Amino acid sequence: MKALALTLTLALSPFLAAHASPGQQAARTEAPWQEQLSYDIPVRLLQMPVSFPIEYNAEVKRQLTDYLRRGRRETEKMLARTALYFPIFEYYLKKYNLPNELKYIPLLESRLRPDAESSAGAVGLWQFMPATAGNYRLQIDEYVDERMNPYQATEAAVKMLSWLYEELGDWSLALAAYNCGPGRVRAAVRRTGCHNFWDIQHLLPRQTQRYLPALAATIYVANFYGLHGLQPDPQKPLYQPFQVFKVQHSLDLGEISRHCGVSRSSLHRLNPGFLQEYIPYSSRGRYLILPEDALASFQRYVIKESRRTKQNYAVAVLSSHSHLPSASSAKAGDAARAKANI
Repeated sequence: MKALALTLTLALSPFLAAHASPGQQAARTEAPWQEQLSYDIPVRLLQMPVSFPIEYNAEVKRQLTDYLRRGRRETEKMLARTALYFPIFEYYLKKYNLPNELKYIPLLESRLRPDAESSAGAVGLWQFMPATAGNYRLQIDEYVDERMNPYQATEAAVKMLSWLYEELGDWSLALAAYNCGPGRVRAAVRRTGCHNFWDIQHLLPRQTQRYLPALAATIYVANFYGLHGLQPDPQKPLYQPFQVFKVQHSLDLGEISRHCGVSRSSLHRLNPGFLQEYIPYSSRGRYLILPEDALASFQRYVIKESRRTKQNYAVAVLSSHSHLPSASSAKAGDAARAKANI
């Protein structure tokens, strides 16, 4: 453990918006950057209630400088996407009783871009490798890549994080294992006899050594960006209200685009996990995201297809406000009544 590092271990608790609004924060006069790095920022970091120990060190400072100085515009774009994805993350973390601050992992992993792909082949918001995706029943083939689906990928990631914590018994170790795999973390624990990330950090791969510092910086930025004059704009079309359907029948995306008045580019941007102009059948169902104002048109289209094929289309409507999966479902003939589920 570095003697000069500032360390904090606090009990698990959701982050609280106990600071001024972004507009009020941005209006304040910023202190010189080095002064902030030396005093203001570490003080705030020490107040963040997270479930793993934080060290304020040179790597954290480097990551903060990247977010808040060199890459400000990209950081604002990333933060704007939280309006779309955070409610999904929060729902599944609550469902599996995991720490709320784990919702910040995809900011670090993918900058909240569901189609992000690493040079190693990891894909999606949570950056699943193909083998790991298969372990958590995420389908990858020529038609779909469920690593890009925010609902299915998030539930898979939450299950994986839950298992890692059960195996390792410490959130700092579980997070390291999420990055490099549990085998390397267990080997470092056995070699040192220590059960804390910071004590085994030097034995882990270089990328993993930087993982918790980068996550600490990410959490800080997501909570205190307004103090540094960042102003995310959530009013772009991608972040407008949307509606999610659980479809258990094959559908043509081109036909959906035509009937619902949604451009192909918008449809692909909202649903990057569909790799062709086609949603293949799945007994588990597939999530389809559409702009909220396309709800009525989509319902009419589903009814039309049901009558044409004489088959039932099971479509479960997800909340357009909380983005949480609904237990209710509607067959195509009942689609007109699905608004009651919104």
